[in-house]
Amino acid sequence: MFFASDNTSTVHPKIMDALAKANDGYAAPYAEDRWTAELTERLRDLFQAPDALVYPMMSGTGTNAALLAAMTPPWGTIYCHQSAHVDVDERNSVPFYSGGAKLMPLTGRGSRLDPQELGLEVRKGKAAEDIHISPPAAVSITNLTEFGELYRPEDISQIADAAKLPLHLDGARFANAMAASGASPWEMTRELSTLSLGATKTGAMGAEAAVLFDPAYQEAFESQRMRGGHNLSKARYVSAQILAWLEDDLWLELGAHANAMGARLAQGIEEIGGELPYQVDGNLLFARLPRIMHVKAKAQGAIYHLAEPDTGLIGDPETPLMARFVTSWSTTEADVDALLAAFVSDL
Repeated sequence: MFFASDNTSTVHPKIMDALAKANDGYAAPYAEDRWTAELTERLRDLFQAPDALVYPMMSGTGTNAALLAAMTPPWGTIYCHQSAHVDVDERNSVPFYSGGAKLMPLTGRGSRLDPQELGLEVRKGKAAEDIHISPPAAVSITNLTEFGELYRPEDISQIADAAKLPLHLDGARFANAMAASGASPWEMTRELSTLSLGATKTGAMGAEAAVLFDPAYQEAFESQRMRGGHNLSKARYVSAQILAWLEDDLWLELGAHANAMGARLAQGIEEIGGELPYQVDGNLLFARLPRIMHVKAKAQGAIYHLAEPDTGLIGDPETPLMARFVTSWSTTEADVDALLAAFVSDL
């Protein structure tokens, strides 16, 4: 009953096999290998972006930081949702990489940016014309969001229209977002300047790609990547993983399965009286359940995160406690059903 993170899942066998095959013979270092060249062409075709630049990476945080630092001067402002990973979970990496750029978290609607609120804040920043103010530089969104909600292509278009700024997408769970949306890759990315494409949470061992739809950021990104220690020597092993991930739409298959397990868990939680405060669009969901249910599940070995530390298990048994659950490509129906049974079992 591992529901703490999709990072806990194993590597998909097809991706492990691709790693083994890439391990045969010699290859040029620093992304000059044939796997990376093939990946670049594959992603250009997938996104219908013939000028896109592709860089194999191993860290989602490093990818986000290097891309955003390339999109802003040190004195610029980057707008994001108040729950965004780049602001809450990456230890000020964007200001560090960029030399001082400011992240401005906004309240939004649910866990997504509100185009009206965003547009108002950007206009205020642009109208200031004051040397004391950090000017608007870029916008970053996360899809799926940190609370599992989905931006559809029309949502992204509204954000782009409202901000009229370069747009970055943190796609740590991009496969889940794509599987949930039913949109084409081009529809989902047509408004973007950059994309952090993550495969690690959806079947890879450790594979991310920085995609620059706007080649104007090339020199700045490559400089940030080099200075941050992310210019990979043996990049073929990352590119080989993502190629296998994309082959025959494996990435969408894995994302769809994880989403289906999330939906099964969400339905079961509601059936036992739990509350879902956010829309469940993919494989990440939050739920409020009585403390006693958490006590029962934890006693039987269920692994997931409570909004409060596990000391929150002490107290009134009927008090609802918020928890986060994440399903993965390798989660089974039996896994989900075992967790649901644990919530309502006898101690």
